[in-house]
Amino acid sequence: MKEIDPRLEAMMSKMEIQEVLMKYGRGVDRADEELLKSCYFENATEEHGSAYAGPAHEYIEGAVGRIRKMGTMAHYICNIHIDLDGDLAYVEAYVLTFVRFRQDDEDFDTLTGGRICDRFERRKGEWKIAHRKLAFDWNRDMPSQEGWCLGMFDPADPRMFMGRKDKEDLSYLRF
Repeated sequence: MKEIDPRLEAMMSKMEIQEVLMKYGRGVDRADEELLKSCYFENATEEHGSAYAGPAHEYIEGAVGRIRKMGTMAHYICNIHIDLDGDLAYVEAYVLTFVRFRQDDEDFDTLTGGRICDRFERRKGEWKIAHRKLAFDWNRDMPSQEGWCLGMFDPADPRMFMGRKDKEDLSYLRF
């Protein structure tokens, strides 16, 4: 049997890891517990800054309910560096997060820049997160001033698909 070119194997591993990171971003923004859990091994650890440290699946179970109550949310996964070491991978992914919070009857937008630092493992041929830690680099909180491009877009128009935190979001619909 012919051996797989190690460059091809590395490329496939990196693509599979990037796919997990993209599924994570989608899962958190859509509050999709099943999708989020699929990114982690059952015994994975999540260290989410000062908010949580412990089993990743427990973190997800607690976070999804809170996420559904929050306003608009978007996670953008940017630069990704993957250092492969056999069935281990050390991954640094830059992330921008936008979240709308309500405080004292006023909406606030928060924009945070940081990095997701993961230890991925390949078990039974599948790459998933085994341990995650976050590095927080900067944050900007500001009163919300949503104007939809100075009125160019009308969120009340039935042709506008507004993001949702459930399976009715446009990304789940097939058209």
